[in-house]
Amino acid sequence: MKKLISKLLSLLIAMTAVCVSFAGCGSREISVEFSVYAVNDLHGKFMDTDGQPGVDEFTTYMKSLYADSKREEVLLSSGDMWQGTVESSSNKGELMTEWMNDVGFVSMTLGNHEFDWGPDVLTPNSEKANFPFLAINVTYNGEPVEYCKPSVVVQRTGVKIGIIGAIGNCLSSISGEFQKGLHFATGSELTDLVMEEAERLRREEGCGFIIYSIHDGGENFSSTGINEVDELDLKNKKGFYYDINLSDGYVGLVFEAHTHMQYILKDDYGVYHLQGGGENKALSCADVLYNTSTGEYTVTPRIIGSDEYAKSSIKDDPSIERLYDKYFPDSDPYTTVLGKNIYVWDSDDIADKVAELYYKKGVEVWGDTYDIALSGGFLKMRSPYDLARGNVTYADIFSILPFDNALVLGSIKGKDLKSNFLSAKENYHTYYPSGGFVPNAVDDETMYYIVVDTYTSTYAYNNITEVARLGEDIYARDLLAAYIADGRRAD
Repeated sequence: MKKLISKLLSLLIAMTAVCVSFAGCGSREISVEFSVYAVNDLHGKFMDTDGQPGVDEFTTYMKSLYADSKREEVLLSSGDMWQGTVESSSNKGELMTEWMNDVGFVSMTLGNHEFDWGPDVLTPNSEKANFPFLAINVTYNGEPVEYCKPSVVVQRTGVKIGIIGAIGNCLSSISGEFQKGLHFATGSELTDLVMEEAERLRREEGCGFIIYSIHDGGENFSSTGINEVDELDLKNKKGFYYDINLSDGYVGLVFEAHTHMQYILKDDYGVYHLQGGGENKALSCADVLYNTSTGEYTVTPRIIGSDEYAKSSIKDDPSIERLYDKYFPDSDPYTTVLGKNIYVWDSDDIADKVAELYYKKGVEVWGDTYDIALSGGFLKMRSPYDLARGNVTYADIFSILPFDNALVLGSIKGKDLKSNFLSAKENYHTYYPSGGFVPNAVDDETMYYIVVDTYTSTYAYNNITEVARLGEDIYARDLLAAYIADGRRAD
């Protein structure tokens, strides 16, 4: 009898210990903490420039966080990581993908500019990446694509974290020649996909916390202070990029992108939405305190400015120089000077000059056969938008004209020429020499020949028929670089 009582007591003590140790069995609650960091719209800003930091200090900053045994981190991207600089675009994002491997990204949501070289570039980069590309809503000819997944699961402090990725309603921003067959589900179709995936992650994967990383965001959202939280009222907004119903038990945190705004917003259900401004200006972060007993959590959001993670006291990570030397072993586009500006050259004047250079190149190649009326098209500079006073390098030009849009000779009816090229239209710039083409004499039904690039020619509403394409890999930036190298810009 005594032995039986002893065994029962031992069993009772053991069960009590189990109840204390495991969630849900006793009154003791166990809380764990992890931090989620998100980068958006980096646009290939790998190297330091006069205007902003590169990723060298950021790499050191993140690796120092990983080295702290008291912390657990998740680092993800919400898209547009590759396109924008010579160091990244010239190898179509391979350098940036290698860097993301090195610094420990767990996922990258696809942005619209990941499609700037066509879907074929995405597959080899996805194979190079040690992390998945995410986009739950991308299909090609009605079928899922091989280069991205709906979600990924990571584990920190014993908590399984599901990350769902989606690209916003920005298919129209991709060059028309790459749009055929490509579809981005939006609206209620996207909402249904995210809801189903969130439920699957909880049911099948055991995820206790769901993050939604979407390459879309508010156009006019901006907190007044870097870490001030604004309220986001979504209940009465129809057709918005984010469906408020997702915050009703499906996702617990949203990282956004695309609009290059910087904000922390709290929606009607108390879910935070963060965007870090883009181009290495800031880093979005959320500290999550998770209760393993109840599954409840609290989220503390913050925006970390580059003045913190890239301050001068942080040493450069040596992997950055090694990666740069790997892709640029023989020449440095940042140090080779093409020419010099006496004054700042602003974006509109640069676009006008590019339109003129299109015309001259077009006449050189096709002028003996075709009577070219004008040139130009949709010409919009990218950050930093202007060319600064002083020495100009190829890297400087590349950053404002990063797109690989080939030159084409196109034919267009007079009525479309008038409405799309001769009327006031934002970001359209045209050139025609005096004494030749007469805009006021354009006939609606007559066909005219123009020189544009593929972004303008493949935009369906322009109604341009491609007649010929320049076979060489010469883009707007190359024409401008040659112009400056010839000493033509010194005023």
